Amino acid sequence: MVWARIKLTIYDNLFEPHKEIFINYSGPYPEKLYNKLQELMPAIFNIPPSHIQEIAFTWETPSDDEIKFNIWWRVIKQMDVYSHIRVDIKLKGYSKNGRGPATISIDPALVTEYPQDTLLQQSIFYEMARRFWHTIFYHKKRMEYIQMGRRIVKKLEEEIKKYLEELRAHG
Repeated sequence: MVWARIKLTIYDNLFEPHKEIFINYSGPYPEKLYNKLQELMPAIFNIPPSHIQEIAFTWETPSDDEIKFNIWWRVIKQMDVYSHIRVDIKLKGYSKNGRGPATISIDPALVTEYPQDTLLQQSIFYEMARRFWHTIFYHKKRMEYIQMGRRIVKKLEEEIKKYLEELRAHG
């Protein structure tokens, strides 16, 4: 991630047209998905837990046998100094007497940021050189990052589905 006050940001969805992945589940112990996702994210993305930010967290227990939850994580996998894969993962569900529905949404993107703080970086000559470099050399690298991001997200989706089958089998 580029640390700059002003930056040019290029945002590419990993799946075109824009595709947010939804996984719906109804069965035993949907609340266990919270811990499983906490375990899967660092392992699959191969990042330290500090690169996972819990943006929003709501966990309500209206009664002893009832749980409502809504959690949103942002995962950042740094690819190089300019680009990172950003995946927003949301878990929303409800459990009563150990059974209920849950929905997981996965919204992945490749984000490329160029600093534009200095007068040189804001000049037309720098922008022409940056555009040339981006088009001729860096575009291929970004396409490799998009392919890698797709593979990682598909792996996460497969692991979540495998775990949901285990929950159904043991519930």
